[in-house]
Amino acid sequence: MSSYFNPVNYCIDNLCRVVRHSIRHRYNLRRMVLLLVVLGGLGVSHYTHAAGNAMDCDYTGTYYIFGPSTTLRVPPNTAVGDTIGSWITFPASGWQCKILSTSMNDSVKAGIGLYSPYSIDRTIDIDGSSHSVFSYTGKAGLGYALRFRATGAGFSSDWKPMNGYSAANMVYSSPLLGPIPYNNSSAFNLNVEVQIRFVKTATTLTTGWAAAFDPAYAYNYRTYNNGTSNGTEIFRYRLLQFPERSLNIQLMTQTCTTPDVTVNLPDVGINQFKGIGDVKGLKAFNLNFNNCPGGLEGIHYKFGATSSVLNAANGVVALDSSSTAKGVGVLLRSQSNMPITLNTEYTLSGYNASSIQSYTVPMNAGIYQTENTVKSGTVKGAFTFTLIYK
Repeated sequence: MSSYFNPVNYCIDNLCRVVRHSIRHRYNLRRMVLLLVVLGGLGVSHYTHAAGNAMDCDYTGTYYIFGPSTTLRVPPNTAVGDTIGSWITFPASGWQCKILSTSMNDSVKAGIGLYSPYSIDRTIDIDGSSHSVFSYTGKAGLGYALRFRATGAGFSSDWKPMNGYSAANMVYSSPLLGPIPYNNSSAFNLNVEVQIRFVKTATTLTTGWAAAFDPAYAYNYRTYNNGTSNGTEIFRYRLLQFPERSLNIQLMTQTCTTPDVTVNLPDVGINQFKGIGDVKGLKAFNLNFNNCPGGLEGIHYKFGATSSVLNAANGVVALDSSSTAKGVGVLLRSQSNMPITLNTEYTLSGYNASSIQSYTVPMNAGIYQTENTVKSGTVKGAFTFTLIYK
């Protein structure tokens, strides 16, 4: 009897195991479905976030604000800590906002909060303002500074350096926009305008593409209850980004060739000098800048001295030790006889960025009376000039 029922028991036992196995899989399936619903809920919450206090803002499309495709040419003399090129502007973008009916009689003001996810490498002066330089742009040796402002509803804030690292140090636009009228809860654009300036942060900077990176996170911000309360919609941020292969670094190695110039000044009688500051013996000459590279924003130059500077504002230096004359120095002047200030940058006019070209700068050199008494003798002095590639 038992031998007859053993196969049946075996089959029942195996069937039970199959059923139990199936139940376990169904249980796992339910857990998986539940998990997917939870994850889906997290994803949806960004778009279904409840309206903000006093003001509600949203945007359409991607949350990215993409920077323009840029070729960044690094001049040969760029030092660590120097800016590279000029400010680069992101397209203005932001949110469509409306004042809620619950705040129709309130004084609501709007603005933008911005911060960088990258740590601060250094602080430098740009255009007279202190800017933090953030350390990572997807390219070793390259950092960046930011400035921004808010616009909307007929208002505009001031341009402001963005010096905040991390959300805890978010920087807010100022002054705030508004008060913004309720206007039957009509929508208005609240935009952030951002400019970025790149900075050389290390000698390891090389030619090539920068990896994709996000310079800043932007949030809409408001004050309400007549300025006693404020808030930020944290789930509706915008992300500024340079996508992959949109920022190309080119280190420039070519420089202008600048031959030495010898200027033979004419003889001048000592009785021609009438007092300190008198200038005699002016002689025209040319500075030549040959085979200068294209692709730069510009080329500047400045003059220095190999002997003592006697009058920097008038470009006067002392005679060298081999000179025998007394009471005079040598000076530089422009073609139009305007004083050349030493250690001050001058722009090479007519620079053409489209190709390699040569340039000529007409100048004058002369003798400048430095003392009440002038004694005859030889006059010899020298200047240096330095090229600055922008």
